[in-house]
Amino acid sequence: MTVYPSREPHTGNRNNDVRRPRLASVVLAVFTPREHRDYLIGDLDEEYHRHILPTMSKLKAHTWYWQQVLRSIGSRPGPRPRLKDSTTHKGDRLMSSWLMDLRFALRGLLKAPGFTLVALITLTLGIGANTAIFSVVYSVLLAPFPYDHPERLVQIWGTRPERGWFRSSLSEPNFWDFKERNESFEYLAAYRSSSVNLTGDEYAERIRAGRLSAEFFRTLGVTPLLGRDFRPEEDDLGQDGHVTILSNDFWRTHYGSDSNVLGETISLNGEAHTVIGVLPHDGIWLNQSHLFVPMVRNPNESRGNDVLVMIGRLKTGVSLDAAYANMEAVAHQLGELYPDPNEGMGVNIAPATRWRADSDVRVALWVLMGAVGFLLLIACVNLANLLLARATGKRRETAVCAALGASRGRIVRRMLAESVLLAFVGATLGLLLATWAVHLLKTFGAQAIPRVEEIAVNPIVLAFTLVAAAATAILSGLLPALQAPFANLAETLREGDRGVSGNRGQNRIRGVLVGAEVALSLMLLVGAGLLVRSFAQLQQVNTGFESENRLTFAVNLPATGSREEQSENTRLFLTEFLDRVRSAPQVRSAAAVSWKVLGSGTTNMAVRDIGKPGDGESTLLADWRYITPGYFQTLGLSLVRGRDLTDQDRMYPLQIPPWSVIVSRSVAAEIWPGEDPIGRQVLMWDEDRAIGTVVGVVEDMRERGLDRDPTKVVYMPYIGGTWSPVHFVVHTAGDPAVFVPTIRSILADFDPNLPLYDIGNLDESLKNSIAGRRLNALLLSAFSVVALVLALAGVYGVMAYSVAKRTAEIGVRVALGAGPANVLRQIVTTGVRPAVIGIGIGLAGALALSRLLSNLLFEIEPTDPTTYVAVALLLGAASLLSCYLPARRALRIDPVAALREE
Repeated sequence: MTVYPSREPHTGNRNNDVRRPRLASVVLAVFTPREHRDYLIGDLDEEYHRHILPTMSKLKAHTWYWQQVLRSIGSRPGPRPRLKDSTTHKGDRLMSSWLMDLRFALRGLLKAPGFTLVALITLTLGIGANTAIFSVVYSVLLAPFPYDHPERLVQIWGTRPERGWFRSSLSEPNFWDFKERNESFEYLAAYRSSSVNLTGDEYAERIRAGRLSAEFFRTLGVTPLLGRDFRPEEDDLGQDGHVTILSNDFWRTHYGSDSNVLGETISLNGEAHTVIGVLPHDGIWLNQSHLFVPMVRNPNESRGNDVLVMIGRLKTGVSLDAAYANMEAVAHQLGELYPDPNEGMGVNIAPATRWRADSDVRVALWVLMGAVGFLLLIACVNLANLLLARATGKRRETAVCAALGASRGRIVRRMLAESVLLAFVGATLGLLLATWAVHLLKTFGAQAIPRVEEIAVNPIVLAFTLVAAAATAILSGLLPALQAPFANLAETLREGDRGVSGNRGQNRIRGVLVGAEVALSLMLLVGAGLLVRSFAQLQQVNTGFESENRLTFAVNLPATGSREEQSENTRLFLTEFLDRVRSAPQVRSAAAVSWKVLGSGTTNMAVRDIGKPGDGESTLLADWRYITPGYFQTLGLSLVRGRDLTDQDRMYPLQIPPWSVIVSRSVAAEIWPGEDPIGRQVLMWDEDRAIGTVVGVVEDMRERGLDRDPTKVVYMPYIGGTWSPVHFVVHTAGDPAVFVPTIRSILADFDPNLPLYDIGNLDESLKNSIAGRRLNALLLSAFSVVALVLALAGVYGVMAYSVAKRTAEIGVRVALGAGPANVLRQIVTTGVRPAVIGIGIGLAGALALSRLLSNLLFEIEPTDPTTYVAVALLLGAASLLSCYLPARRALRIDPVAALREE
């Protein structure tokens, strides 16, 4: 038998082919008995190294030299060309060899389009998903702060452990005391969010205005892009020059990035403010508000009104522990000086890394990053299985190369070239998929992902993609390459590509890879199952209120005149405006409230029975709301006991205390367990004049979302209060959006300078409150489905390949009388065994990792047996089906045809 080099066409007369004697000698050497083979190969080797190799080297060197000489003819005179040094020549040979391997791999992949398509789809999904999620993780959690020495930045909260408060805001008087008494911080600053009416243009506009202490930006280490920062004296009472600093976004959208904006006057709540600066674009806090104004110290502010967020910059060399000890000492001093509101007060200090996202978002993003990491591992394992099957099918070709003298390293490199080429083409396609996926995430995850506008495929993400591609190439290609036949060449050449007797090692490896795929996919499916069941539980929660056909919007009332005048203006506006709205067609009811329904944040207030001591056990932290009569009816909240508020119920200064108040069911249960709260009096804000008489108890409502506990609330009359902005809820007979123009028209009749803003649908707000959990469940489910498909494809592929290789064996068994059931059982058992082992390993891994999902689950335990059993049965049934289909094909094998082919 004549053997020709792989992939080279045969030309000319076979009997006159000059390659035949050399190849025949090699094949003869392979099949010669061992005792004679060494002698024969030794003679060939000696002849090759003594005569042929020196001659070829000289010819090659002289050929290259004369090529250079001929190229120099006709050009300008110059020095005689010199031969390259050996190092350069060696590098060129290596590069040329790599390019040759890549070209060879490309030709091979083009000749196997089915294999190439499956491999690229697998890699595109794995690398694309990893790139997309990493772009989110990097932008939200890992991107460096654009601040000077960000490791010295911290955030400080107040604590009341005996009341269960561990992260509360601080009052303004306490902030000034912390600032003056501490010894650990170079700067301490405070921030308070608010909103103002921007007037002067064609339409009034409601914008966010941050009120902050003068050193806030210096604490961050930020210098204005244009103009100057606030001066310390602008915090002092009476020194407010009505100045403002614009955020970069507001400057670009409202002033077109005009550098001459400094000195411009802007009207906020009817008062002129001078623009003194513009902030840079990048950075947390810098775009928290549209513009910023000085906080201005208020000597009459209550120490119980905790509304400020405090940040600080540590002095050089001061540790976080030392700063904590110092601030705890200051908190203890304030507790002794002002025991009524500050007794038991402590501090909680956290590094600035917590500014990026809250704990739930961080956990969710890392869980998703782990999930796509598992998905990439499954893709690598699947590709390794495909390459291993492909390499097994080319055993004769590899054996011939080895017999012709190719080194192990050269063969391994040649086989790795395919995985490298596939990985980097897959990375390119995955990058395109990731770009599209990031766009979808920014569109549909706007309510669930913080700083979503900053997410992009940047150079760091590109580097991650390259690393993922390189890791994929190595992980998926190295194992098949190392399985190339370097021993028993004669046996390999004799069996060819169909033999299986020498492939038991590869069969075991394929079984291990299938088990790994099944285990990884089961862990993903368990995580997705837990999140889906949790989300289903969440959707069954009773909110306590009705959201269908409820329109919400806000109006900011100008604060002019004395408190009595503001209170009377608020009363008149609410009475007349609500009367107009209620009389409009399609309106069933309308009411006002001081805080947005389903709004974020808290309105902390200490409340206790006035007849009980003011210790931690009898004091409750609750939210407070000013409401107008009809609020509970508009929201569909049930009155459990007592009566609703009426127009005769007022607040200070229109009525001296005690005022009529209504408490939620949870407040009544905690302050008066087992007792009737009607007629009881409560002390609010720890202020002697803030006394309320309970006239009713209303059902609890989950105002902060379905996944949060019911909100503890004390409701007070809006009439007499001066709180602004005012939030409205309108129950309409149809689509609430249709009623918005009517609202604008009614409001314009009162004052064209009052902007209507924060317009929304309560039903949509309710859905947005669980957008994060919905996105987590959706993404993890999608990744799990892809992982399941890849795992089942791996099981099916291995079984189909095994059946194809065992055609002759199956034919012999059938010819000897083996029944179909026997053949089917043997084949299916062989394929199911690694899948069952993988299911067992996957269940153990899921039990170990599911605890990471605890913060993301709602009323579902991480060890929920229903989920585990359902996923195991699903994966087992799918694996059985993947084994059964190739086995059924084996039953149709004709024994005579199979033996004739062999």
